[in-house]
Amino acid sequence: MSKTRKLLALQFPARSENMGNVRQKLREVMASCSKSETMTNCIVLAVGEACMNIIQHAYGKEEQGDIILEVEKQGDNMTFRLTDFAHHKTRAEQLQSRPLDEIRPGGLGCHIINEIMDEVQLVECKNGCGNVLQMKKCLHRQTESN
Repeated sequence: MSKTRKLLALQFPARSENMGNVRQKLREVMASCSKSETMTNCIVLAVGEACMNIIQHAYGKEEQGDIILEVEKQGDNMTFRLTDFAHHKTRAEQLQSRPLDEIRPGGLGCHIINEIMDEVQLVECKNGCGNVLQMKKCLHRQTESN
């Protein structure tokens, strides 16, 4: 079994204006892992959606804090872990998309994340953080858009 390598540990203020830099750092990491531009674009989209969900829903308008993005690779398997420090504890049942036939803006982030990633779960939070969202993707498994 191959060793797990940490490829990125990035802590940043949970504000939408930081997302361009986060996406760029993630693209740089993915360039060394995936030969597929489509796969890279999908992963950047999913992680970006997850970050925006943290910004909008975990922290909301009343609270400010940081997000930690960790990226690990073991063989062809990638793990993307997002940790926030929000007071709001997210429950697994809250990670649902709205019905897709309900035509209106927004509310599709969870659907996009679940379509792209192979596994999405809230994991037990240690050291007083708010929420930890862990997403896994096998680089050899195709996304629906590939």
